[in-house]
Amino acid sequence: MRTLTFFAALAIGAWPAFVAHAATIAKTHTQDPATACTLSIPTTDTRVRPKALGFRNEGTTNAFVICGIDNFSNVDGFNWIMLTFKSFDGKGHSFDCTAVSNTASVSSPQFLSETVVIGNPGIPGFFDVSVEDNDYDPEVYDLKHQAQSFTCLLPPGMAIIGVAAGQNDVDGDP
Repeated sequence: MRTLTFFAALAIGAWPAFVAHAATIAKTHTQDPATACTLSIPTTDTRVRPKALGFRNEGTTNAFVICGIDNFSNVDGFNWIMLTFKSFDGKGHSFDCTAVSNTASVSSPQFLSETVVIGNPGIPGFFDVSVEDNDYDPEVYDLKHQAQSFTCLLPPGMAIIGVAAGQNDVDGDP
């Protein structure tokens, strides 16, 4: 009986150590541009297409490309979203992109536009929106909406080589 009492007391005393506690952790999610991006205006032109090295414009004219950001968290919204670009034609490029924040409960989407400049063709360029940006204002652009996307006027010789987002996630939620 003493042995049973001892193990019962041990199990009851150790029980708090086995209870799961939720913790918030920052997670980064990357997506393959070949599956995250598509032509914004569908066409039969196959010179703007997904490839193993990114979503590339191998044509001779600009093309509107849209990339969606998957929500991978059980917590609403994002801390940051980002597209990464690289020139594959040996030239520098300048082009416009617009981030769009939307959700079913919002009456009108929010837009944030930026000109992306790739000065050195060997170095990737970025378009990112972050809650840590000094000019970030949820009244202007809210990353806490579930639906986030980018639309860019991708010039010839450019590729989208990365689609990424960061979120806080609750891990160990009982």
